[in-house]
Parts: sequence; C-alpha cells; structure tokens
Amino acid sequence: MDKEMRITFMRYAVVILMLPLFGFTFLDPVAKKNEAGNDLFDKGEYDAALAQYLDAQRNAPSRLELGFNVGDALYKQGKYDEAAQALGRVLESENQSLSAGAYYNLGNTFFRQEKYQEAVGAYKKALMMNPNDQDAKVNLELALEKLQDQDKQDKDDKDKQDQDKQDQDKQDQDKQDQDKQDQDKQDQDKQDQDKQDQDKQDQDKQDQDKQDQDKQDQDKQDQDKQDQQDPDQPDQQQTPKQPGELTPEEAARILDAMKDRDEESQKRRKIRVTGRRYNGNAW
Repeated sequence: MDKEMRITFMRYAVVILMLPLFGFTFLDPVAKKNEAGNDLFDKGEYDAALAQYLDAQRNAPSRLELGFNVGDALYKQGKYDEAAQALGRVLESENQSLSAGAYYNLGNTFFRQEKYQEAVGAYKKALMMNPNDQDAKVNLELALEKLQDQDKQDKDDKDKQDQDKQDQDKQDQDKQDQDKQDQDKQDQDKQDQDKQDQDKQDQDKQDQDKQDQDKQDQDKQDQDKQDQQDPDQPDQQQTPKQPGELTPEEAARILDAMKDRDEESQKRRKIRVTGRRYNGNAW
C-alpha cells in the first residue's frame, strides 16, 4: 500500500477517533462532513471531497487535521501551490505524526513541481520525526537522484549556453574582422582608382602641354623660316590675306611691270613723232 493510502488511514484515525477527545461526537456536523469528504476522496471525487473538507474547516478552523485533508485533496487535483500552502499550516502541529505526514506530502508536492531541492528538505524533516518511514526514505533517495540529474542538466545547459555564447562571439568577431577586411579593401581600391585617375589627369595635362609647346615651337620655326626668306620685311605679325587682296610683293611686282610698260610706251611715241615727214606739194 503506497504512502498516500497510509496517510488516508492516518487521516481517518486522527480526525474521527480523536474528535471525541476535543468534545466532538460522531453526530457532530464537523465529523460528518469530514467523514463524507473521506468517502468521496476514496472514490476519486477530489473536488467534492475538497468541498466537504473546506465546509468542515469553516466550522472548526483551528483543527489542523482538516487542513491536512484539504492539502491532500488539492494535491490530488494537481493544485500543488495551493496544496503546499494548506500543508504548510500543518507542519508545526504538536501532533508529531500529523506533522511528519504533512512534511512527507509536502515533499511529494515539491517533487511533482520538480523542486527537488525543496523536496529533499521536506523528506528529511519527515524522517527526523519518523525515522522508520520507509516511503520517505525511498522518496528521499529518488529526490536526491533527480536533484543530481537536475544539477547535471543545469550544468550541461549552462555549458551549452557558454559554448553557444563563445561560438556566437566568435562568429561576431569573425564577421567584424571580415567586414573590416572588406572595408579596408574597398578603401584601398578607392585609393588605387583615385591614384589612377590622378595619374591619367597628370598624363593628359603633360600631353596637352607638350602639344601646345610643340605647336609653339613649330610656329616659331615657321616664322623664323619666313623671316629668313624675306630679310627686308619688318619683323611683324603677318595678317591673313583676304580674297582678292595683293601681298606687298605682288603689288611691287605689278608696279614695276606698269613702270616698264610706261617707259616702253614713251619710247614708241617718240619714234612715231620723229619718224614721219610731209612729202606733199608746198602751199
């Protein structure tokens, strides 16, 4: 028979058999409600049982045995926080058997919540009050195993979190390093491109300057050559020749030709005047 069933029998013994000692009888309403609650509890009707226990507790709030039964019914419903509160009011009972049972059930409540450290403490308290409680010993050993497993799991989880954090930090650092390398490369590429552009501009300027200088040199050579061909001409800038306009040289040649022609015409006139005679009769 498991521990909870033993606690149930203890509940009957404490609540029903001891009621007369406090001035209650089997016909007392508190005893009847508690007994009705126990019957419902044995049938698995824990909600209805809890209602009977609470109703009885309202009539006798100082009876810790009723609080024990309330906690037991709440535990059966899976309401572990409420069950722990109800059982906690029974722990300091002067009835050591009742207090030991409350610690044991409180240990079970903590165990269900996977609060193994608290469960271990509750089972140890139960064994201090009842060293012969074999169920408490078994549950204590099981709680200690679970606690070790939990501690190991917590350690594994922490180690995994630490490793995940290290991995994430490494990924972040690698990304930062890669981003920095990419940025450095972009900066270097830009510097190289800027230098290439500047070098091209400088080279283009040098080429243009050379072309300008070559043109100036060529123009000077042409001018020097023209000056050597016409030494009598003043050293001045030649103006462009307009259509139909004569150069000074052409005009001089035409004037010379006209002068020669005029002289030839004069000679011919003289010949004609002197060369003719009238040979007719005299008047």
